[in-house]
Amino acid sequence: VLRMMLFLKRIGFVVLVFIGMSMLVSWGSLWALRQSSFYKPSFLVHALPETTFDYIVLGASTGLTTLNTQVIDSMLHTNGVNLSMDDTSLSSQYLMLQHFLAQGKTTKVCVLAPSVKDYDVRTNELSGNDYRFLPYINTPYVLDYYKQFKGVDAKVLAYSRWFPMLGVSYYNVELFYPSLVALMQPEKRNRFDATGNYVYPESKKTSSLLNDLKPITLNFKNPYLYKIKALCQANDIDVICYISPMEGKKVIVSSAGFSVINHSDLLTDSKYFFDAIHVDAKGRQLASEQFTNDFKALRE
Repeated sequence: VLRMMLFLKRIGFVVLVFIGMSMLVSWGSLWALRQSSFYKPSFLVHALPETTFDYIVLGASTGLTTLNTQVIDSMLHTNGVNLSMDDTSLSSQYLMLQHFLAQGKTTKVCVLAPSVKDYDVRTNELSGNDYRFLPYINTPYVLDYYKQFKGVDAKVLAYSRWFPMLGVSYYNVELFYPSLVALMQPEKRNRFDATGNYVYPESKKTSSLLNDLKPITLNFKNPYLYKIKALCQANDIDVICYISPMEGKKVIVSSAGFSVINHSDLLTDSKYFFDAIHVDAKGRQLASEQFTNDFKALRE
């Protein structure tokens, strides 16, 4: 019996040490990511010393790869930043807006550039890259965001508020290993430049005119679209909804109440597209230049 008790005590001690070390490593990983520019949430905090912007771009991969803020700023002499993240939805973009404002930053205009179909999503789910906000789990808006969703992923992220090892181990490839990179190279960014932009290489597609464009109607049903609008109104921010170029499709917007720049049918040649919904480097240049003109006209 004594030997059994001694054995159990040793096992308990080992388990406690393991849990303690895991907690320590997890806290360290999240701390390293918070101090870096690796993901957009921490990039916003550490790499953008400015507090006032003329505009920000919030979106998914389409906003990330279509609107080049360097082109826009060079033409308009403005100061903008692209805070879009791939594999995210309007709910994520609402969280990014909250995060932006929580840092004491302000902007005159919020350009929304989500995945086109996301405008009409009625029920939002946790997005694939929402774990990138985990280093800020101690802030109420991030915790509340995770708690609203169902499913294992959301629960793991929410419970990481008290047990960070859950999220760090669950997303070890996306969080633990990047934290090691962030520790050694805190200025390194994950596939975006110093102003938050990313570009796909030039397409190898042959020139092919897109004559018969398939129509898509948007009614702007996503509840998070209206949450973003309300938060912007509360902070004197104008909202512009951007619809990025699509290969062989034309979007018809039937919802009023929003300023819209519709570039769905801007590019009518396949050579400007990396894939069906993303432009390549040439397409990005053309789309950014036209956006600049439309943006200027809309603001005048």
